[in-house]
Amino acid sequence: MENFANWLYRTRMRKGKFTSQLALAGRSGYSRTYISYLETGRYQPSKRCRQALMEALGVYNNTM
Repeated sequence: MENFANWLYRTRMRKGKFTSQLALAGRSGYSRTYISYLETGRYQPSKRCRQALMEALGVYNNTM
């Protein structure tokens, strides 16, 4: 199973739907630095954070 850090980076960078860390931060309510830490695996997100990031990325049907 893919870890959240890889999933977040891959989803944010997907072809045709690129979202910068800054844009994702604005949409999700989390800082750009925090999103960077999540993508590198430095921090592990809470369930609420994962949900907010998924919604901000337009992903609604995912088991992440």
